[in-house]
Amino acid sequence: MSAAGLVPELVLANARVHTMDDVQPSASAVAIAGGRFVAVGADVEMRALAEADTTVEDLRGATVVPGLIDAHNHLLTTGIMLGQVQLYDCRSIGQVLDRVAERARQTPPGWWVIGRGWDESLLAEGRHPTRYDLDAVAPDHPVVLHRVWNKLVANSAALRLAGITRETPDPPRDIRYAGSFERDEHGEPTGLFRDRAKDLVTAHITPPTEEELVAAIAAACRAYNTTGLTGVAEPGLAPLQVRAFARAQREGVLTVRTEMLIGAWGFVPPEEEAGLEERFATLRATAGTGDETLRLAGVKLMPDGGMSDRTARMYEPYLDEPDNHGIWVVDPERLPALIRRVHDLGWAMDIHTCGDEAQAVVVRAYAAAQRANPRPDLRHRVHHAYFPTAEVLSLMAEHRIPALVSSPFLANLGEGFVNAVGEHRAAHAMPMRTYLDAGVPLAGSSDAPITDFNPFVGMCAAITRKTVTGRVLGPKERIGVDAALRSYTLGGAYATGREAEKGSIKPGKLADLVVLDRDPLTIATEDLADVRPVATMLGGRWVFDAR
Repeated sequence: MSAAGLVPELVLANARVHTMDDVQPSASAVAIAGGRFVAVGADVEMRALAEADTTVEDLRGATVVPGLIDAHNHLLTTGIMLGQVQLYDCRSIGQVLDRVAERARQTPPGWWVIGRGWDESLLAEGRHPTRYDLDAVAPDHPVVLHRVWNKLVANSAALRLAGITRETPDPPRDIRYAGSFERDEHGEPTGLFRDRAKDLVTAHITPPTEEELVAAIAAACRAYNTTGLTGVAEPGLAPLQVRAFARAQREGVLTVRTEMLIGAWGFVPPEEEAGLEERFATLRATAGTGDETLRLAGVKLMPDGGMSDRTARMYEPYLDEPDNHGIWVVDPERLPALIRRVHDLGWAMDIHTCGDEAQAVVVRAYAAAQRANPRPDLRHRVHHAYFPTAEVLSLMAEHRIPALVSSPFLANLGEGFVNAVGEHRAAHAMPMRTYLDAGVPLAGSSDAPITDFNPFVGMCAAITRKTVTGRVLGPKERIGVDAALRSYTLGGAYATGREAEKGSIKPGKLADLVVLDRDPLTIATEDLADVRPVATMLGGRWVFDAR
C-alpha cells in the first residue's frame, strides 16, 4: 500500500521530478490514485507499490514539474481572442493590414472583423493604425482592432454602425475619466478610442451567446493545457460568464482549474455598480464555494489604468507630461471603505494596481481591514504591482499580501513602459527580486489576453527582464529559474489560497503535473521560453499528450 493507504492506479516512473516541495524537492517517480498523489519517491519504491491493476508508465527520463498556475488570467476572453485576428507580433502597420485583409477575404461583407494585440511602441511607423488605413483593406466590413491594453482602432464602417461622426462629443469626464476618441486636424474621428470611450463602438458588436462562451472556454483550455497550465484565477466575471464556466464544467470541457472572481468597482459598467454591494452580500454564503475544478473565489476591482497608455495612477508625472499623474477609475476616498466591506463579507480580492499611488491606497486598505477584522484565509492580492514604495513593501510582507507580477509584460510591453516613464523608472517596474527579498509572496501571471499566456515565456521574462528589442530593464531585479518556476506553481497556489491542494507534487495533493521536453533548471536561461510540455495531467488524467 502507498503512504496514503491506497493502491496506486497509476505510477509514473523513470522521471526527473522537480516537486517544488521543500521537504522532498526531487524524486524519480510518483504514484497516483483517486486523482491525487499518494506517494512520491524513488523509482524502485514507487514501482513496488504497483499491483496487478496498476498502470506503470515509463517516462524515459523526462522532466516533470507540478501543474502550472496563472494567478491572473482572463481565460474566457483569451478563448474568444483565439478566434480573432492576432496582432501581437506585428512590427509594422503594413503587417497589421495584411492580416486584416486576409481575414476580410474569409468573412462575408458586413460581418465584423475583430483583432487584438497591436502596440504602437513596437510598430515601425511609431503610430497607431487609423480608420483610413483599415478602410483601404476592408472597406466592406466593420473592423475593430484592440490594442494590447485600453485602446482600440475602428474603421469607417464600424463608425457608421456606431453612429459616430465629427459631431459626436467625447463621453463626459469625471473621477472615472470616461475616455475619449482622437480627431484629426479637421475634427474628423481618426478611429482611435481610449478607455471607456471604446464602449461607443463595442456596444454595437453582438455579444457572444452562452454556447459561444462555452466554446471559447473549451478552446482556451485546449490551448492552455499544451503550455502546461492546469490552473488559473479568472478575474472580473459577469453572471452570464459564471454560468458559462459552470456549463463548461458540466460538459467536461473545463480542463483548467478555475478560481472565478466576480467583476466589481472599476471593472463593470458604471450603471451596474449601484447593485454590487447587494450582490456580494446576497452571494456571501457562496464565497469560496465550489469544487476542485471550479470555485467562486473572490472579487476583482480595478481602481486605476495602465502604464503604457499613461493612465496608471502615479505619484510622479509621466515623461514630458508634468500634469499627467494617470487616472483614478474608482474614487480613492471611497476605495478603502469598499475594500473593507468586501473583506467583512468574506470575499478575497484581486485588485489591479499599476501605479504606485494606486498600489499604496489599496495595500493600506488591505492592511487596515486585516487589522480590524483578521481573516488571514482571505488572500487579498495586488495585480501588476509595478512600483511598490518602502511602506507598501513592509505592509505586504507583514500581511502576506501576494504580488501578482505580470512578467510577460516586461518582454512584450516593456518598450511602452520606457516610452511612458523613461528607462530609469521603467527599470524598477515589477521588482521581483525586491519583493522576494522583502518577504512578499510572489505569483506569476500573464493577464492574458493582454500578453502571451505561455508560462515559460513569463518565466523567461522574469529571469532575463529583456524587452522584445533586447533592452534589459533593471538587471538587479532578475530572479532565478527556481524562483520563477515557484511563482507559477506554489506561488500561484498560495495567492489563491489553494496551497494545501496544489502547487507542488506531494502526497495528498491533486495529481496535476506537466511532462517537459527538457529540464528548465539545467538549460540556458535564454532557452527557457522555448520549453515545451509533451504531456499535461489534471487530477491523474492526461488532458494533453503529444508523446
